[in-house]
Amino acid sequence: MNIEELVNQNYERFSESDRAVWQYISAHRAECEHLAIGTMAQKCCVSRTAVMRFAQKLGLHGFAELKVYLKMDNQKAEVSSQIDQVCNTYYHVADSVRHKNCDKMFEAMEHAQRLYICGEGMIQTSIKREFKRIFMSAGRMFYDVPSGQEFFNLFPLITNDDLCILVSVSGENEKMVQMARQLRVRGTPLISITKNRENTLAHLCDYQLYVEVGNLVETPIHWQYESTTSYFILIDILFLKYIEFRSRKERSDEAGNTGTATV
Repeated sequence: MNIEELVNQNYERFSESDRAVWQYISAHRAECEHLAIGTMAQKCCVSRTAVMRFAQKLGLHGFAELKVYLKMDNQKAEVSSQIDQVCNTYYHVADSVRHKNCDKMFEAMEHAQRLYICGEGMIQTSIKREFKRIFMSAGRMFYDVPSGQEFFNLFPLITNDDLCILVSVSGENEKMVQMARQLRVRGTPLISITKNRENTLAHLCDYQLYVEVGNLVETPIHWQYESTTSYFILIDILFLKYIEFRSRKERSDEAGNTGTATV
């Protein structure tokens, strides 16, 4: 697990001092790898104790372990080529989803009366289509809701018995964040799909799915290209985990019924 994942998991527990420390670290990763705790505290305008508490809120033993994580993250960023980096990104996404405990998220999906998936833009539309297509084969139908006026027309029909997946590559799309805030007030369970970095949308959702950020590649005609395959790897492995979850649940239900019949 990297620093970004630890921050995303614990962000809601952060104080203002914690946020100040993370803001500086995220903007000066290479520098912070070599800073002493006192120097970092000065640069973040907080106390030495605040820096130590920040590390502990991430589940680390202290400042020294925080620097080890920073060093490992910085080394991963220094891949030898763009192809190596893309392959490394695919592996990281697959490994991260493979070891993620998704049972609570799947339980929420199982108990939802209706399932919605929301997002706007070309990449988000592709992600939504694949998510709908693959989960339909397990009998789970997602309603595709573009953000904007279509969502606000549908909003009165969405209840806390439903579930919504919100797709935003950056996690900072203004419309998607507004949707998340309104649905959260209503009590509707929310799942976010975003890049693996600090973002507003993920913090507003009950369950988070992350894709590792890859570098932009400039093409011969000076366009910027970023691979989206990681999102489809995420969906594919998530679906297989869902099938395993359903199988475990069915076996558990059968065992419970058998035990009841025996009694």
